[in-house]
Amino acid sequence: MQIEFRWCAACASEQLFEQPPCDDGHGEDCLDLSCVECGSAVVLGHAQVDEPVLPAVRAA
Repeated sequence: MQIEFRWCAACASEQLFEQPPCDDGHGEDCLDLSCVECGSAVVLGHAQVDEPVLPAVRAA
């Protein structure tokens, strides 16, 4: 389990963050962290997108 101090924007101070249980099956490799004081989450890494995001097309 990963535990470290980070800045928490919700608490406006340095707080202890820990790795919550991972529902995605990443186990010890999960990069999510949550503030032990208020529960705010920090997600590190890349998000997986199920559908491609296409750029907007302007009409001429």
